[in-house]
Amino acid sequence: MGLLTFSINVTLDGCIDHQEGIADDETHAFFTRLMDGGGAMLWGRVTYEMMESYWAAVARGDAEAPPAMRAWAVKLEAKPKYVVSST
Repeated sequence: MGLLTFSINVTLDGCIDHQEGIADDETHAFFTRLMDGGGAMLWGRVTYEMMESYWAAVARGDAEAPPAMRAWAVKLEAKPKYVVSST
């Protein structure tokens, strides 16, 4: 059986709002390295739609982003993704 790794960005005060706490270069670099060790990604439909609507453009260079964010987006786009939905 394979290894399932779960990750989520949460600040010390419990904030998980991606519009309130934008990850810095160090955080993006950490998660880029974390993705190196994984295979496919498992997503919920809502999260997938939210992520795909932005990060695909960053990976293509269609949206401005610092180098660490672009590197993360490129790795994210390269990973196979499985989307789970009840709809």
